[in-house]
Amino acid sequence: MNNTSFWEFFNAIAYPQLAHRKDSLKHVFEHLDSLNRAVFIVETGCVRNAGTWAGEGQSTVLFDHFVASLPGSVMHSVDLDPQATALCRSLVSERVQVHTSDSVAFLRTLAANPPQGFEHLDVLYLDSYDVDWSAPHPSALHHMKELLAIAPLVGPGTLVVVDDAPLEAMLIPNNDGIAFVSSPQISGKGKYVADYAQNIGIKPVFSGYQVGYKGF
Repeated sequence: MNNTSFWEFFNAIAYPQLAHRKDSLKHVFEHLDSLNRAVFIVETGCVRNAGTWAGEGQSTVLFDHFVASLPGSVMHSVDLDPQATALCRSLVSERVQVHTSDSVAFLRTLAANPPQGFEHLDVLYLDSYDVDWSAPHPSALHHMKELLAIAPLVGPGTLVVVDDAPLEAMLIPNNDGIAFVSSPQISGKGKYVADYAQNIGIKPVFSGYQVGYKGF
């Protein structure tokens, strides 16, 4: 591990509390750490509560800790809710540039005006639109729009992560317990991003409560 101070914090404080996000977030930071240089990260949907590791994942706080020892890194977080961004600014350092804006419009502008020294994003973390599990279409569509808006900055090595994107399937009970009526498919916020990835032949690098892709 290159970023020793981050991993000490992550392993001792964050990982034990991250519940169903712990392994996928570990993968995110292993990816960033393997680059061994300043990194470029964009997150949609900022941290909204202090200390909600299991419930929210505290991704903004984690990214802030990670870039602390990497001068030259660029970290943007965008959220539409001014109360959320105000709280976020109180929980992270000035290393994180927190923006109050519609995420799709913000990403489009950023793609047209990228920071110097970075051709592509290292991590794109999509988590901006709360999902209604009984009607996931608005959230899933919004996250697909985000991916399209920032597409010029998404390169082959960019890790694209969508939060709240577990597998779902139709099941029926039978004499042996249960049987699948349909194959498990990525749902929630990641549904349309997953459909697009499948159509162009990209498989997830991880899939659990969150899903991650490279190769867009």
